[in-house]
Amino acid sequence: MAQTATAGSRSVVSATRVHEHREWPRYSADRVLTLSASLDGKAYLCTVADVSLGGARLIFEEDLPTGTGSDGRVELQHPEAEPVICETIWRAPRELGIQFDFSEESLGLISICVRNIVDHDAQADT
Repeated sequence: MAQTATAGSRSVVSATRVHEHREWPRYSADRVLTLSASLDGKAYLCTVADVSLGGARLIFEEDLPTGTGSDGRVELQHPEAEPVICETIWRAPRELGIQFDFSEESLGLISICVRNIVDHDAQADT
């Protein structure tokens, strides 16, 4: 069973998300986009599972070491964007839910994510 904590008007659920109230539309990945996520000074490759203006769900190839990112911060990097510091909202062994701020750097990375993970041709057909 999932563990739920309330953060403002949103439900935050660890590992399994049951019912969530989102402030922004969320775009699921139709295509793979790889980012570098720096936690405690060590870089890990991850893929973007979904993204919104408020945050993203990142998936890692292997379990993150216990205690990694315990300060609640992760730095995301992509070759086409400036590095972005995000806040970790929830964590599972191979996943992180992160929250963006509204900095110019964050908005640039969000734009890159949406352009690269969403199949815009398929979206137009629906």
